[in-house]
Amino acid sequence: MSTQKMHTAAAGPIELDLSVSNGRINVHVNPAAAHATVTVHTAADEGLVADAVNDTKFTEHDKLTVSVPDDMAGGIGGTNVVQVGGSTFSFGGGVVNTGTMTGMTISDGDIWIGGQRVVSNGQVIAQQGAKVGGATGTITVDVVLPVGSSLVVSTKNAETTVRGDLEAIRFDARNGSLQAGSVKVLEAETHNGSVLVDRVEEELEASTHNGSITVGAYNGRRGSARTHNGDVTISATPASSGKLAARTHNGNIRVRGAGHLDLKTSTHNGRVW
Repeated sequence: MSTQKMHTAAAGPIELDLSVSNGRINVHVNPAAAHATVTVHTAADEGLVADAVNDTKFTEHDKLTVSVPDDMAGGIGGTNVVQVGGSTFSFGGGVVNTGTMTGMTISDGDIWIGGQRVVSNGQVIAQQGAKVGGATGTITVDVVLPVGSSLVVSTKNAETTVRGDLEAIRFDARNGSLQAGSVKVLEAETHNGSVLVDRVEEELEASTHNGSITVGAYNGRRGSARTHNGDVTISATPASSGKLAARTHNGNIRVRGAGHLDLKTSTHNGRVW
């Protein structure tokens, strides 16, 4: 069993604005595609993850906006329901909600109900005789885009992979990496994650706190790559021009083929070559 929701956009290139908290995003730019399609799915057929897929909203005006609700909205790990005998106990956001406290013991982060441990070190566990339900499964978003399209991604923890050429990518993640093919304009910011792009044609603006930034071929006219803990690797081509800046606090910087550029590099703990 599984849960799925799908949308097919109007014909032609589009700007896709995608918001999803957790999971995986797979984007394929298909030269043969006349319409963009977005499929949100999970292997789960019930629970918070399945509910998030079912509640996904698609809005199409001058762009296609896809919003997948947070599948962990019930708190850390979601809201878990434990049934022991005829009693039901729910755990959400660190709060224990019960109809009665009879038969419950709380000690050092563990919770015992009817002689069975159902929470260990703050995590709900399943033991024999207990039924635990909550947020299980992973959300995957599969996207097919026509040539000439652009992509905007906002996520907490989803990994994003793009195959093919896009006009622009704007990527904003708390914990998540971006791997992409060719893009004219790239704006990427992630706290914990890396940015790996095969080719940037015009503009580059990438930053990460913990992660590396790698551009296989930089043809642009304006570029900036900044990371606090990680390496920056950029290969400039003769087609590139203008300014290029590469900065890191703890990490190495390697910029090739940039002798003709206005290049600025700096690192506190690392090497530049």
